Amino acid sequence: MKIRIGTRASHLARTQAHEVERLLNISGVETTVVVIKTAGDLNLNKDFSQIGTQGIFVKELESALLKNQIDIAVHSAKDLPINISESLGIHAYLKRTDPADIIVNKLTSNIEGLLNAKATIGTSSTRRKVWIESLYPSLKIQGLRGNVPTRLKAIDSELNAIIIAKAGLDRLINSQLNDLPSSVFEKLHCIRLDPAIFIPPAGQGAIAIECLNERENVVEAVSKINDVITNKCITDERVLLKYLDGGCNTALGIYVKHTSDASHFELSIMHQINKHLVSKKYNYTELKHIEESIIRDIELDV
Repeated sequence: MKIRIGTRASHLARTQAHEVERLLNISGVETTVVVIKTAGDLNLNKDFSQIGTQGIFVKELESALLKNQIDIAVHSAKDLPINISESLGIHAYLKRTDPADIIVNKLTSNIEGLLNAKATIGTSSTRRKVWIESLYPSLKIQGLRGNVPTRLKAIDSELNAIIIAKAGLDRLINSQLNDLPSSVFEKLHCIRLDPAIFIPPAGQGAIAIECLNERENVVEAVSKINDVITNKCITDERVLLKYLDGGCNTALGIYVKHTSDASHFELSIMHQINKHLVSKKYNYTELKHIEESIIRDIELDV
């Protein structure tokens, strides 16, 4: 069996697909990569709010799965919409890397330097915009779209800095693909924002693999490269994402971290209520034991 791996056209997406391919090949599965353009790739000059909510990087890949043009689709887990077709399922997650956001710039290696400079930061994310305005009000925000290399090139020419996912930048820097100029990474300072404080969106840092539920041989193949702990953490994050009705145009951060105790997890939630940030932390062994507490806490803050 040769598995057709569907991916977006961006360098980062292809890098992630290459990693899935590498792991499947190690497990003994033959593969080929199929590149598919998505609405998110075709509208790089528009803000997310202008072209739709979650799913703009996903719909065409899911359509290709349903039409049997590909066998699996590789996604950044944070791009997945809350609801997906009943015919499809997320059947594997690669081991999660650092979920933090980072501020990339050429001025300074610490947040104080950016604050003193009253730097202008580019982002199209509602969550990042709200978090920055609340936590670092002296920084200015400017809208910015495009793939990661395009956004990196905007530093100096248009902006002092950009804010992106650390996992994405790390993957690009370590990419085995050879069609990205190394010059885009020159003289960059990266300021990591603690994910326990600057809380990321559900799924950030993880690569998700989606396929048809009925394709048992494909499901079995991708299950061999599934990371169980990552799967548990992001499944819980996505349950809460649906529970709290979050999407791309919602300022909502959800981060589940596995603790040193094998059965315990730490949950961090941050969102905007009545124009102020609400941040909560919980510890749990089973998510269902704290769902009512979360909703009650949120209702008290409204």
